[in-house]
Amino acid sequence: MWDELTGQSEAVALLAAASSPRATARDAAGTALAHSWLITGPPGSGRSNLAYAFATALLSDGTPEGDAATARQVAARSHPDLGVLATERVIIAIDEVRALVTSSQYSPSVGRYRVMVVEDADRMTERTSNLLLKALEEPPERTIWILCAPSEADLIPTIRSRVRSVRLRIPSVEDVAVLIQRRDGVDAATATRAAREAQSHIGMAHRLATDAE
Repeated sequence: MWDELTGQSEAVALLAAASSPRATARDAAGTALAHSWLITGPPGSGRSNLAYAFATALLSDGTPEGDAATARQVAARSHPDLGVLATERVIIAIDEVRALVTSSQYSPSVGRYRVMVVEDADRMTERTSNLLLKALEEPPERTIWILCAPSEADLIPTIRSRVRSVRLRIPSVEDVAVLIQRRDGVDAATATRAAREAQSHIGMAHRLATDAE
């Protein structure tokens, strides 16, 4: 489930530990499962990939078969305990957030948690952010929020104070090339050229490498 991430070993280790059934609310090792998370990083660093890998780990039953089945459902955005808010618009509509907040109040139907993912949380207006804030302040015991944004500064201070932040860095050309080669089945030269031309932007490197084929 973590295979789509590259060059982010610290973030992966943190979230893998936090999503383990053994993680507790007051884990002294710093791997506590907070109810609200914020994943930040530059475009192409893998914010969304990490968010959905984390969601998969939270929703899976921990068996190889369960991991695979959950990964397929999360990839298709069809898992019954997964809520997703993603938009191509400049601003996230308040009604979209309101619907997700309502969905977050339900109990998990098949897994340990109900997981709400907000891609591009920086696209919320202050009014919309305040609506989400109320849900973050008093989340149901088994609901986990995962927000994604370029930086912490893109969210209002009151939301920043309610989330646990995970910061991603720009992966190296070499790391991206290895990922593209493994995932897309292209040769090493094509993968390296795509990663370099994309300046380590994972999604762009994928498009360049597959277009070259």
